[in-house]
Amino acid sequence: MNTNIVNIFDQVAKDNSTRVAYDEMGKQTSYGDLKKNTESLAAWLNEQGLTSQSPILVFGDHQVEMITSFLAALKAGHPYIPVSTDSAIPRIQSILDTAKPELIIAVDNFPSEQLQFDAQVVSKEQLASVLATAREFVPGNPVSGDELAYVLFTSGTTGSPKGVEVSHDNFKTFVDWVLDSNFNIPEHANFLGQPPYSFDLSNMYWLPALLSGGTIKAIPHSVVENFGQLFTALPTLDLNVFVGTPSFADMLMLSPAFNEEKMPGLKIFMFCGEELTVKTAKALQQRFPHARIFNTYGPTETTVAISGIEITPEIVANNDRLPVGYAKPGVELSIWDGDKQLTEPGQQGEIIISGNSVARGYMNNPEKTAKAFFEFNGEPAYRTGDAGTLDADGLLHHKGRMDFQIKLHGFRVELDEVRASLEKSPLIKQAVAAPKYNKNGQVAHLIAYVIPQDNDKDQAELTKEIRESLKGLIMPYMMPTQFIYRDSFPMSANGKIAVKQLIKEANQ
Repeated sequence: MNTNIVNIFDQVAKDNSTRVAYDEMGKQTSYGDLKKNTESLAAWLNEQGLTSQSPILVFGDHQVEMITSFLAALKAGHPYIPVSTDSAIPRIQSILDTAKPELIIAVDNFPSEQLQFDAQVVSKEQLASVLATAREFVPGNPVSGDELAYVLFTSGTTGSPKGVEVSHDNFKTFVDWVLDSNFNIPEHANFLGQPPYSFDLSNMYWLPALLSGGTIKAIPHSVVENFGQLFTALPTLDLNVFVGTPSFADMLMLSPAFNEEKMPGLKIFMFCGEELTVKTAKALQQRFPHARIFNTYGPTETTVAISGIEITPEIVANNDRLPVGYAKPGVELSIWDGDKQLTEPGQQGEIIISGNSVARGYMNNPEKTAKAFFEFNGEPAYRTGDAGTLDADGLLHHKGRMDFQIKLHGFRVELDEVRASLEKSPLIKQAVAAPKYNKNGQVAHLIAYVIPQDNDKDQAELTKEIRESLKGLIMPYMMPTQFIYRDSFPMSANGKIAVKQLIKEANQ
């Protein structure tokens, strides 16, 4: 039985050699060609005299050469580091300083002249030449077991980005879970490939697709940014599986064509990366009444996602905030108050994750690793910094970031709870709650950033009606004192609402 990612991919590619593995807006690559290209590149990498298991940085967007490089690196015994083309120069420099890669594969033009580093850069042209020269390569020593498969640098909203070290077996157990009977993803499915490869949510589509004989329908960043192009392209992709953030689904629902009638093949929605709200789930169930919607949860440090649940109409009807599921096999969830485990069901504290999904730590950063990673019951464990509760049957409820909890007039307030309460108003499409701090660093009041439903009211009248509509639905001390109306929210490159950017804006 194959237990290595590389060997499984090679077998699937042999069995599906003429089937399309990758489709980027009409540019198609078969499984046979993808396998051949990974072998050619792996053979070339093997000749470069790289230090054993040294990481290879791969720079690009959604081109097929990205996953070609990932698989070739794994075949040649090296972890890969995905970096998006639209990354800021200081971020790229920080990644180079931390990881010190010996080789950089530039699928897109790498901004070498703006950076300081000591590494060989494989240009787009050189990469094309390597791939054009067919060479056989039998993986003799591919990445396996506890060896690193990839290093993914977190968003780094505070300080420098941290490089999360994920092993082969961390990754393999995650993909096994995605492809097991819980999600019931069919063979040869078409997966939406929108999350960038520098965002760990991408691991929920690219490897599960390739290890099940599916097709990745990749959408480059430039198309995602252009609503006209995006909305025109979507119904033509014949999608079966949506993998993305709730914010991206909200964006797609701006298109009237994003529905079951126009996209009848879309049967599975898999969400991760941020909270799936009742409002978004309800809207999707109306548009895709026969699709299955899965809510999953997990930090980058625990390999994409470690819990999941199907969100049924009953769950939507009976919850103000949706649960994030039951632990995947090999993972134990617990709730802690400081260094003490809470054992009473429903008690709120910090979510602690232990088991086979927990990453090795942060690359070349022993201090931050020691703060977040530890051992619990003989298993590797991670402090998430997320607040949550566990039901008696092990169902996890995520209550937001611990650092998004504030004190307002003596009350403990969770910003995500304020947002969820605001979105109960029929006049609000989406909302974000931001604290306004006084000169002493205390929260003076709350500001609501709101995308309203279509209306013809002036702002003063709309605010008054929103307040009226929320009576009995939101605690009085949680009601924002200021409402700011927007047509859209700023988004991160990963497709999440940039909440910290709005908090910063509120306090300028």
